Amino acid sequence: MQLDLNSVDSIVAWWQVFPERHDSYLDYKLRASPEFSRSINAARRRIAASPELRALRRRSIEQRRSSKTWDTEQDGAVSAPESRFSEFAMG
Repeated sequence: MQLDLNSVDSIVAWWQVFPERHDSYLDYKLRASPEFSRSINAARRRIAASPELRALRRRSIEQRRSSKTWDTEQDGAVSAPESRFSEFAMG
């Protein structure tokens, strides 16, 4: 999919593919390329105004939160021998 940062329709369509990743990319582009701020902000207003897109955003945020929780739980689930092995492998 091609993204045209001058087109609100293009930004919204692109955002829908992977909202959790594309939200942060749009944050970055606003800082790095202010010339696209008008279309990015208009796309964000469209997303905020649409019940379907708001629901998609809410689901993506919930998935991201549950994924981070799961990752944190998994980090703590490493057994002592595995932990010691990784220490030896590093040193």
